[in-house]
Amino acid sequence: RVIVEEYVKGSDFRLLIIDGKFVAAARREPAHVKGDGKSSIATLIDEVNKDPRRGFGHEKVLTQIEIDDMTERLLWQRGLSSLSVPLKGETIYLKTTANLSQGGTATDVTDEINPEIRLMAERTARIIGIDVVGVDVLADDISLPLDQSGLKVVEVNAAPGFRMHLEPTHGQPRNVATPLVDMLFPVG
Repeated sequence: RVIVEEYVKGSDFRLLIIDGKFVAAARREPAHVKGDGKSSIATLIDEVNKDPRRGFGHEKVLTQIEIDDMTERLLWQRGLSSLSVPLKGETIYLKTTANLSQGGTATDVTDEINPEIRLMAERTARIIGIDVVGVDVLADDISLPLDQSGLKVVEVNAAPGFRMHLEPTHGQPRNVATPLVDMLFPVG
């Protein structure tokens, strides 16, 4: 048996839908460091981990970046190790996924979402039939109409995390808890 999947490129976005309505969006980026031309990758990771917002697991809004098998494999594929010194401004990705729980970051992009993409995410949630949905997409530009954005849905998440919206690494925090409470406990 063979499974053939389309290769999709673009940035990773989470579109949050609560009670059938779009409430927030975040661009997620895998754990990474930026080279300064002097420090090793391990030292750069230590510097990133000094951010007081980073902790272990879900204790804080961001998670510590750990050098694990995935990190070592990604570095090895590029001919690097944790002792390598990247060029100034060079981005070194340390994980294959943009999960916050693996050291990733989130930037609020709620106000950038094209109305067609908002509608698509709301329709996706209605089709799936779940009240709280994270529609995970890859897209080149989420401000463009759907047919120009390069957008592809890669997952519909039935248990989306809220911390990327409540306290994004960059951008405006969004109160996504209120729509959830309003849905669960309607007025009257």
